[in-house]
Amino acid sequence: MPHTLDLIVQPRLSPARSLATDRVLLGEVRGRTDLRSGVLRVYDLAGEVLSLGRYHLAPDGPSPRGGVRLWRRHSGGRAMPWGEGFVGVSLVLPHRSALIASEPLALTPEQVLNRHVRGILEACELSGVPAFYPGRDVVTVERRILAVVSFEVDAAGALLFEAVIANTRDLSVLPGLLDRADPGGVVKAGMLTADDTTSLARAVGRELATEEVAERLCRGYERRLGVRFEERRLAPDAPFDEDGWLRARSARADLDRHASVATQLGVLEAHLALRDGRIGDVVLAGDFIANSPAVERLEHDLRGCPAERAAIDAVVASVLAEPGNFILGVGAPGTIADAIVQGLVS
Repeated sequence: MPHTLDLIVQPRLSPARSLATDRVLLGEVRGRTDLRSGVLRVYDLAGEVLSLGRYHLAPDGPSPRGGVRLWRRHSGGRAMPWGEGFVGVSLVLPHRSALIASEPLALTPEQVLNRHVRGILEACELSGVPAFYPGRDVVTVERRILAVVSFEVDAAGALLFEAVIANTRDLSVLPGLLDRADPGGVVKAGMLTADDTTSLARAVGRELATEEVAERLCRGYERRLGVRFEERRLAPDAPFDEDGWLRARSARADLDRHASVATQLGVLEAHLALRDGRIGDVVLAGDFIANSPAVERLEHDLRGCPAERAAIDAVVASVLAEPGNFILGVGAPGTIADAIVQGLVS
């Protein structure tokens, strides 16, 4: 029998309620093994929103700034626009392989995006848009970026696959949003131009309402992954501390050493302190995609680690060897140690 997923469509949603909704939905699916467990949520956020990945450091200062609201999503990856003119997608499942197999680790981390992006590709095809997934974290049309994807796997193994699809605006607005919301340049991002990006409106020739995008996404996931959908409405959520979540990862004066290295998705930064020849504390930041327990464990286990390359490599290898742990978008695991070692000598 095919999986039956709930469908939730939420136009003009507040950023705080969107975050709260995904947190509630993740709680609902944890540990579920039946075929009636999972949610596809399609929404758009009101206003101009700059979305930080889970592991970016938040810039100091108020939000909104320059009319742009800073918003930290649950998944990692690069900074991107996520407000007016964009459609957000959340696919919440009991584990990362739930639509494929009962074994949670049946899909490798590298396969998770490849598999779950397929519904978006089919939705585009249904709209006459020849979308392509070239790998990593983007969906393209004729080599122009249309959408960016990411995912989180929480401590209980539940999956949140996230995507932002350019609808009436495109990702070339990112540099302007960063200039207004982060004038100090805390968040690093590549400079995209109109030639690098596209939108559904540009490709289809007209604006698509969020409800229309949701209908095509449902058909796309039905065709590509063999699921079914039943519409669902949510009751108002409990309050969510959006600012506390945003500021949970911010610059710290006690971490006086810093280095960054270029990666597949952008940059990986290490902010750390050195004490008596050992790492006193460390925060990893940047554009990588990971299961949050792996990042928490890595930062924890690096505290007190000898400030030597071999010891750092051993900690990284030990954490990533644990079943379920992954860090994508940085290339070889040695890249993590590269950033930390550079920070130690900076």
